[in-house]
Amino acid sequence: GQNCCGVERLFVYESIQSKFLSEIVPKVEALRQGVPIAVCGNDGDVDCGAMIMPAQMDIVEALVNDAIEKGAKVHCGGKRNKSLKGQFFEPTVISGITPDMRISKEEVFGPVMCVITVPNDSDDECIRLINDCNFGLGSSVYSASQDRGMKIGNSIRSGMFTVNDFGVNYLIQSLPFGGVKESGFGRFAGPEGLRACCLERSMVKDRIWGVRTSIPPAINYPIDARKGLPFGISLVKMFYSESLLAKLAGIIGLIKSS
Repeated sequence: GQNCCGVERLFVYESIQSKFLSEIVPKVEALRQGVPIAVCGNDGDVDCGAMIMPAQMDIVEALVNDAIEKGAKVHCGGKRNKSLKGQFFEPTVISGITPDMRISKEEVFGPVMCVITVPNDSDDECIRLINDCNFGLGSSVYSASQDRGMKIGNSIRSGMFTVNDFGVNYLIQSLPFGGVKESGFGRFAGPEGLRACCLERSMVKDRIWGVRTSIPPAINYPIDARKGLPFGISLVKMFYSESLLAKLAGIIGLIKSS
């Protein structure tokens, strides 16, 4: 019933939305829900389990009800599964999601498929709708053209992206796993994940024998106001200017201010 990188929002192009719903709804309706282990009279033959926290059940129910009140359409599910004992929310497909609905902006973290219409089959509008959210863990684009899928994916603000697949990032342990925005920071797996387990330190020493770092007189205490500021400005120019002429001007400034 819950998956941290599970698909929550589906952006379906307007021209194929009716066909998409006609094919996906029966599949969701056919999902078997129950206890996934064969104990206490359960056969364990299920597709969708329970949710782990009672409070999350309340959140999912509130998000779905808010969407319904604002005009969304529930095709299946949309409520607690009262035929089962436990924290079960029925596998749900809901369409007609608009930006004013909480479910379009907040994390559901439950078995709910939110279908959002992309008007005029516009790639640009699709990208805008996707990024209009404070979360960004995983994302996928399905397209007959892999190049088109990659082009859209390059504009999506998320920690992970897959074209014509879902969740495969997690199976590739050499890749970093993590999100952006309110989906968190940091990564696990991959070299980035290993570095997070290390103590990273900055250590500096003089590289040239006989040459030691000293404080230039112009910026040593007590600082000479007439020379100190020009010296600091020239130092910044020398180190950070992009052009060679600007760097040279910085060096000349250092000499004059010394």
